[in-house]
Amino acid sequence: MSLKRLARHLAGFVAIAMLVLAPACHRDSEPKELRDVAEKVGELDKLSQQANAAGAEQSEKLKAAGVKDVRPDTQTMQLTDEQKAKLEERIKAEKDSSYRALLQEVIDKDKEITELNDQISKLRAILPKPDMARSGDNHYSMALRFLRKQGVTGAKARNLINKVNIMEKLAPGFEVYHFYSNGVYGTWVNQGRAKISPNDLVRQEREKIEGERDTAVAENEKLQEDVSDLTAERNRLTGEIDGLRTERTKLIASMNELTALSEGQKAKLNSMHYVVGERNKLKTEGIIVIPVFAKDRAGSNWSDKVFEKSLDLRNSDSLTFTAADAGVKQISKVNVVPGSLAKDKHYTLTLSPDKQSATVKILVKERFTNEKVVFAVSE
Repeated sequence: MSLKRLARHLAGFVAIAMLVLAPACHRDSEPKELRDVAEKVGELDKLSQQANAAGAEQSEKLKAAGVKDVRPDTQTMQLTDEQKAKLEERIKAEKDSSYRALLQEVIDKDKEITELNDQISKLRAILPKPDMARSGDNHYSMALRFLRKQGVTGAKARNLINKVNIMEKLAPGFEVYHFYSNGVYGTWVNQGRAKISPNDLVRQEREKIEGERDTAVAENEKLQEDVSDLTAERNRLTGEIDGLRTERTKLIASMNELTALSEGQKAKLNSMHYVVGERNKLKTEGIIVIPVFAKDRAGSNWSDKVFEKSLDLRNSDSLTFTAADAGVKQISKVNVVPGSLAKDKHYTLTLSPDKQSATVKILVKERFTNEKVVFAVSE
């Protein structure tokens, strides 16, 4: 990665940090409604992180107290009335003052957790319902889907998104809030149920980029030394025609490799990356999840290395695969993951009369560009 690109990435991370740490930017040009939502989202994120920290402390206290018959609610970490009554009875009966104090700390911490959850519930009641980030989700696509549901056209939606800070990476469990009114769009990211806060995720990514920057600087210094050595060598070899021809050949080969690499990157960015397979096998491999009452979604093994096949959308808008490609005798049904891709809106799917092949025609290329798609086939 070049130094200029690293600098741009770092600048982007600074902007994202501002989004996460101070989502309510009090600019006079922003509508009051947007500022109010931003302030409430920021307050909710702060309370959620406090609740998560309090829940972790409560788990440690229960572990230290050796209380195995009390299990707080996994979502809220609150004790039931019956559990609190049991602990209060133990406190009264316990003669060991240190152990009695530890049990009292559990009761006190539960009160703190309950108060935090009450405040969180009140804020959630007045805020719009957030989108829950899942594995494979990205902030830009979620923002685009929201605006389209509001009736905003593709070009205008992209223009609105370009005016706000978008996180380059989301952790599963993040809550993504959206606001749209009178042509103004805002979006914020809270920790939600994720194990890491947006701020910590940004910090990790920034540290990674800074590490790459330092490596690039060191490599650049080494390259400068190499250039000096090559210059001296070139001067020494001046007049040796055969040596110059060899050097020229090497340079041309390097240029060809760089050109091929550039074309490869362009193809990747303008392609749909897909997997075709038998639906239950894809589930077993962890590539997709098959819920009982919902659309198939990305699984735990949804990763770049799985999506080896690509369709360059610059050259084609259709894809045909066979039953043999999916490892089945015939194709009866094809589930497309992610489920946000709507049949007959974003694509069409046609089965051959003998059910030995299926043809997918892309209707909205930008929905598939540089996206991962699974075609889960059922016999």
